[in-house]
Amino acid sequence: MKKVFSKILHKYLYDIRLFYKLLISHGLLILLPTLVLFIFLYNQLYDAIVSDTILSEQNQAGQAATSIESALYQVKETADSLLEEDAANRLFSSYSSAMSDNTLYNRISELSLAANELTDGQLITDIHIYVDDSFLFLVEHDSDNTLFSPLSDVTSTYWYGIFQSQNSSSLFCPSLYLSVTEETTRGSLAYISRVSSSSGGEIYLAVYFSQDYLAALLSSNINLENSAAYILDDRDTVVSVSDSALSGAYYMSNDSLIELIGGVNMYSTRTYLEDSIYVGYFSIPNTDWHLVSILSSRSLVRKGQSLVLQFAGIYISLLVLVLLICMLLSQSTANRISRLNRQMQSVHQGRPTPMDDTTNAHDEIGELISTYNYMSDEINRLLDEQMKAAEDLKLAEFNAFQSQINPHFLYNSLDMINWMAQIGQREQITEAIQALSRFYKLTLSKKNTDGTVGVELEHVSLYVQLQNMRYENKINFLIDVPDTLLDYKMLKLTLQPIVENCIQHGIMEKEEKAGTILITGWLEGDDLILLISDDGVGMSQEQINSILSGTGQKTKGGSNIGIYNTHSRIQLLYGSSYGLSYDSQEGVGTNTQIRIPALHDD
Repeated sequence: MKKVFSKILHKYLYDIRLFYKLLISHGLLILLPTLVLFIFLYNQLYDAIVSDTILSEQNQAGQAATSIESALYQVKETADSLLEEDAANRLFSSYSSAMSDNTLYNRISELSLAANELTDGQLITDIHIYVDDSFLFLVEHDSDNTLFSPLSDVTSTYWYGIFQSQNSSSLFCPSLYLSVTEETTRGSLAYISRVSSSSGGEIYLAVYFSQDYLAALLSSNINLENSAAYILDDRDTVVSVSDSALSGAYYMSNDSLIELIGGVNMYSTRTYLEDSIYVGYFSIPNTDWHLVSILSSRSLVRKGQSLVLQFAGIYISLLVLVLLICMLLSQSTANRISRLNRQMQSVHQGRPTPMDDTTNAHDEIGELISTYNYMSDEINRLLDEQMKAAEDLKLAEFNAFQSQINPHFLYNSLDMINWMAQIGQREQITEAIQALSRFYKLTLSKKNTDGTVGVELEHVSLYVQLQNMRYENKINFLIDVPDTLLDYKMLKLTLQPIVENCIQHGIMEKEEKAGTILITGWLEGDDLILLISDDGVGMSQEQINSILSGTGQKTKGGSNIGIYNTHSRIQLLYGSSYGLSYDSQEGVGTNTQIRIPALHDD
């Protein structure tokens, strides 16, 4: 187990890429503490949310009670303000019956106008005054019957019976207390007050108002499903409801509510129809009405769960946002380090190249990139200086090799001409001097160190011509090189030392002192191959190694320094994969292969 843990830790610390390492680290730092905290505090959070929801609903129920109180106060104020009108005081006085018809008509019109102004059509729907027989003259002078009606129209109503049985000055009436005519033509609810008169007659002022208005106030403060609110008066009559079906299902009398809750303006819990409910009971001041609020426990639980899910959703959204920011920061760090790493790895394939950093950052990574770019420039400058020094060294070494080859060839040629002079071959001497002159003219025709295959073949042909003059044309020299190769580049004086070696150490070592030299050529990939074959005495592998390494002992024909110098020149200019290679069999002959880059002389 310890090994597995160590392996995982090592992989995380050292093996995974920096971007994922930073992302995992940020994710763990953000997720782990909050996840543990959320798990431990889930129940407390849930209970707090449910408690807060209940408190919120209680406050809304209290606001609904306050709004209904305000509406009922407006109704009561409407009645009081109408009774305070001067026209009302005069109409209900004992001498009003003695007024002229015109005066009565004006007083009634004035009071009707005031009543119409107080009727807003939303809360207050109508205002009406009921008078007994002693004030029927008011009904007779109210030609449109818009304000006054005989008391006999409402003597059969429930509210009139309450006024007769109790010494009440005013009463808020649910629709059950009203007559059908009142409910259908004037309003579903009413505030009725007894008006005192100097003559002792019965007068009742009725301000009718809308039950729908109160129902809207109840509904606007209910936010939970399967919850309801309704208004009861002291006689357990339902005044208004937010939902008829639910209010009917949750209906309880005042005595039951007081027994359950223990008082007004309080909330309590009870089980109803296999569901736990919260019951609130609030009194509406200045009335005998009470507001009952019923909250479903299941709805509270669902709302609590919904709020928890909303909290979780907000948390997850913020978490995603934070992770995106972490990803951008991690990517900003990891990408630049990865780019710098790839840039530094390019040293394996060649020179270091400066990194183009478009971010122009000034953090530690930016400073690291700036330092790397400075280091790359310095290394490239040193490499340029080293390359220039190496090129200068190569050129100096090449000139040194060239100076060794030219005297060697010249010495052999002059030795041959001297021999020809000794035997009196004047014409051959002239021909040899012309050939030698042509040979050096070609050699010195350019200042650079390379020529073409065609020029080199001409050089070596002149050389063999000079040698045949010396050895009585015993050397059969053949060239089988395609014309397409004649314009390819090769170093000057490359073929001549090899052919010289074929003659001196191959053919001239035979008893008959005669033989054949064949030069062929072809392309092999990006390389140019020239093969010089002779049928001389051949060489052992030890001799071949000594020739190419420059350690060969000097013989009567020379020390083979020309071969070693030619091989070294090619490798010095083109690299160690190029140069000379030998395949020789003693008594049969030798094949010398020259491998150089196939560079066309454009």
